[in-house]
Amino acid sequence: MCTSYYNNMNCNKDSALDLIRKVGVILGDIDISDDDDDDNDKLFEDPPPKEECPICFLPMPYANIGICGVIYHPCCGKIICTGCVSASVKEMREGTIKPWCALCRVPVKRTQKEQMKRYEERMKLMDAEAYFDLGNRYKAGDSLPQDLNKALELWNRAAELGSIKAHYELGLRLYTGVGGEKDKKKAIQHYKLAAIGGHERARHWFGTIEMSNGNINHAMKHFMIAAKSGEEKSLKKVGVGYKAGLITKDEYANTLRSYQVSVDEMKSKQREEAKVLLA
Repeated sequence: MCTSYYNNMNCNKDSALDLIRKVGVILGDIDISDDDDDDNDKLFEDPPPKEECPICFLPMPYANIGICGVIYHPCCGKIICTGCVSASVKEMREGTIKPWCALCRVPVKRTQKEQMKRYEERMKLMDAEAYFDLGNRYKAGDSLPQDLNKALELWNRAAELGSIKAHYELGLRLYTGVGGEKDKKKAIQHYKLAAIGGHERARHWFGTIEMSNGNINHAMKHFMIAAKSGEEKSLKKVGVGYKAGLITKDEYANTLRSYQVSVDEMKSKQREEAKVLLA
């Protein structure tokens, strides 16, 4: 039996296909294309460009795929990459810049009451990311009581306002039943909207789900789209698909090139330093 999905080039076509068919078996059977709507037509389109950090102007991933993290600032409603945040914090500690938000120049030192007021002001402006980020804080118990029900409530509102990250989190919770409700059909709809919006991990999940349903060609399409967006897990699945003869040599080569371009575009010295500090 092949011991690696990706690196063991001695794995023959049949064993590779056997392995790839086992991916996602725990998910069970779900029909993810039974709704006759525009979303299904958009599902295999190239995702929109990633959002850029407003300081370094480099693309930022939607999912935690190991390249860089992001931090929401409720003072101005901006999302900044951890590389730029880490660099600013370093300069503040050295006394070379004042302890202000790098964008709106509001003091970063604040009480929890002041911080919550900032979230409330952003939510009044229908800021989807304010709802989403506050939900994350309730989920983690970050300076707030840990409350998954409150987090789900905030994520639902964020999703209504268009947050693809909220759609992904809701899909995950609804699929697993964590937080109470378990509804795979609703979960798939949230995953679908997140994938269409460019969420790398949601796209990878679609590939896994399609694989578990035996829709191997669709699964490979999802894995290739996610890999081209920088999702390493999907790249490994594409490698297995190539060895199994499920995708062509040109498709595999193009996916590899696009993956590397995407990753390189998101890398920077500051982001690499931030990864070490936050590890």
